[in-house]
Amino acid sequence: MLPIYVTYDSGLNIFEQVAVNESMQEFKRLFPNRQIVNYGSRAWSTGDYSSADWYIANARRIKTGEYEQLDAYSLNRLMFIEPWQESNPHIDILVTSKDLSIEGLNFCFGLTNGRTTVQSVFRYRDLIPYERKAVIKTLIWHELGHVLGAALDLNRSNTENKLGAHCTNHGCVMRQGMDKKEFVLNAIEADAANRIYCPQCMADIRNSRI
Repeated sequence: MLPIYVTYDSGLNIFEQVAVNESMQEFKRLFPNRQIVNYGSRAWSTGDYSSADWYIANARRIKTGEYEQLDAYSLNRLMFIEPWQESNPHIDILVTSKDLSIEGLNFCFGLTNGRTTVQSVFRYRDLIPYERKAVIKTLIWHELGHVLGAALDLNRSNTENKLGAHCTNHGCVMRQGMDKKEFVLNAIEADAANRIYCPQCMADIRNSRI
């Protein structure tokens, strides 16, 4: 069972940092056997691959007119190839204050690839505090669920192919949000249901091979 490393860039404000930290504390309560190492925004070494800010500084930029976004694929790949993945395999979560995008899209909330996942809080900063915290936490749980194999079986009645495999159960964070409004509604539903993952997705994560 791989440990989970969490980091965020120095652009996150205190409210956003608290939301990230709470999301991991609640995940730990659900899955106590998972080791979670929270680096926050601090550097864990010197030189290359040394902090979330280093990854942000070295990721490729996408420019749409005068507007600049981070290439989510580039940021994710930097984490995927970092040297400690080979010497000490782990799951990486990076949360950024910068806007993320992928070529061909206006933006993306987050991206998961193998054992690495990146998410942005940028698009949620205009929400009221309750919605904002719920969405930040839901996004982290959602992308981490993808890493750990939640809702992957499209032959199951509660899954659908909606830009990838996702859960259809009410109140589950593995539901897909196709736009900001839908994702906010999903986050509020999950919070109101007082749960993170539905029973099927909980079982998927407990049975994860990583």
